Amino acid sequence: MTKDDEDGRHSSTIVRGMRSTVGRESTTFGFSILVTVSFGMLQATEGTPDAGRIVLFAAGAVMSFTLLEGILSRGFRRPMPQHRSHVLAVGTSLNIVSVLGGLGAVWLAGTLVSHAAVWALAPFLAGIVYLLLESVETALGERVLAHTGAADADDVEP
Repeated sequence: MTKDDEDGRHSSTIVRGMRSTVGRESTTFGFSILVTVSFGMLQATEGTPDAGRIVLFAAGAVMSFTLLEGILSRGFRRPMPQHRSHVLAVGTSLNIVSVLGGLGAVWLAGTLVSHAAVWALAPFLAGIVYLLLESVETALGERVLAHTGAADADDVEP
């Protein structure tokens, strides 16, 4: 066993691996769930898609991240800073809010739009809503930790 925590506690290789993986992959995991249930929601509201609609769905899901990365990195010229893992852990523990919010956007789009374009629009909106709510969750995590006295709660790494 080796020390892996700032407070000097020891943990096994497996526990360190789990902590690293969960801390790093929480947002990705939540988005994967959202994409899966979004596809199911559209299939429930629109029926079984053909190959073209599946391609539209994939493009719409990817474009939400592409658009926001382009905007937030100022045209892909600035690094995207990351909060420390303990801030992300608090924020992403609320993933149910961002996943259900994104799914609500899909349901709304599927209910209001009856055109093939909904297969691109719905996952795009879901991604935008998910990322906005995930950002609110991370900000909440930062505030909770700052309130408990964590001096580094608002630190970000480039």
